Amino acid sequence: DTLNESDLARVYNNRGATYRRLGDAKAAVKDFSRAIRLRPKYFRAYVNRGAAYGDLGEFSDAEDDFKEAQKLRPQDMSSFMERAKTRAKEGRLDTAIDDLNEVIRVQPRNREAFLMRGQYYRSQGMYKRALEDFTSAIDLKGNEAEYFVERGLTLAYVEDYPAALSDMNMAANLGANDPENYYHRGLVHGALGNHVSAIEDYTRAIGLRPGYVAALYARSLAALGAGNNKMAKADALKVLELDPAHAGAARVIKTLDQPPVR
Repeated sequence: DTLNESDLARVYNNRGATYRRLGDAKAAVKDFSRAIRLRPKYFRAYVNRGAAYGDLGEFSDAEDDFKEAQKLRPQDMSSFMERAKTRAKEGRLDTAIDDLNEVIRVQPRNREAFLMRGQYYRSQGMYKRALEDFTSAIDLKGNEAEYFVERGLTLAYVEDYPAALSDMNMAANLGANDPENYYHRGLVHGALGNHVSAIEDYTRAIGLRPGYVAALYARSLAALGAGNNKMAKADALKVLELDPAHAGAARVIKTLDQPPVR
């Protein structure tokens, strides 16, 4: 049996979504456009094409598609969510936050909207509001590692290191085991003077991502703090091997090569 135009439009939309997940935004736009030609009032295809235009940096076309989607379904918040992400990519955080305000007004239990708005507030240096949003996301569903990661990072920015460490530990317990999380927890340990614990976390991060320059340099500094000059020098040398212009690592080597003060 041949597909009717509505079914064929759905096929193109789904294939476009697959292309976008694979990172081929141009192919995605072509398929979403095919879907819209077959079904001119296809809400989901407009939202998807708007997001794909955003991936390509074609923000004016993205805005047109989101506007059309909102005409078709003014109460469907997915177009506001995707437009917020696209506006954030463009650097328009104020208008992205406006979109998320509308989402949260209509859907006060939308955890993703709280998480995104918190991230955008943090990018603007509005840490108190960011913390409120991350806490709201946690209160709505407290077992998501990502929420504790984001709140922990923000607590570190405001130098509440004990609270930051508590959130980062909770995130790790909930399965957040990527190198960035270990790296950031290592920084918090370092800020608290826990050099040995910092070294352990940097080592985990490096194990997961060999050649992680930031973690190698941070471990070098933590090793200095712990009195392990051998590790400090080895890590600094590795950093310079990976990034010969790294001034911090060069300073570590210079410090260690100086004769001891008598």
